[in-house]
Amino acid sequence: MGQWLLQIEKKILAFLMALSSIALVLVGIIITFFLFKEVYHLFTFALAIDTNTIYYDALESILSFFLFFEFLTLIITSIKNQGHVSLSFLLTLGLTALIRLLLTYHDQVFGLVVIAISIVLLLFGMTLVLKQEKGEQHEN
Repeated sequence: MGQWLLQIEKKILAFLMALSSIALVLVGIIITFFLFKEVYHLFTFALAIDTNTIYYDALESILSFFLFFEFLTLIITSIKNQGHVSLSFLLTLGLTALIRLLLTYHDQVFGLVVIAISIVLLLFGMTLVLKQEKGEQHEN
């Protein structure tokens, strides 16, 4: 009876892993579409005659491009590693997102301070994770 349940569990797990991989590929295709759409917008902004009025639109398009690029990189990494993504990679994505937010956020000083403190905390966390990963590599 125990072996039978174990086999059912393995089949369900294999089905869910396949479904997860298919979903990741579909999301990757959609993100790729939006990535190229942002590239198109960047080219139209670059060829525009009146660049003073579309400066912020171009900046928003550039930031959106990098956001889509980071998500696509995350999906590719996840597919390559069968659903596993390293903590240092996720911390790097968070750090770049916060830096991008810091560049565009100008509403309140308190918000800027919170974002800056978050960046420092992420840098501290990345340092700890990288030291731990380096220590594990030397042990092997």
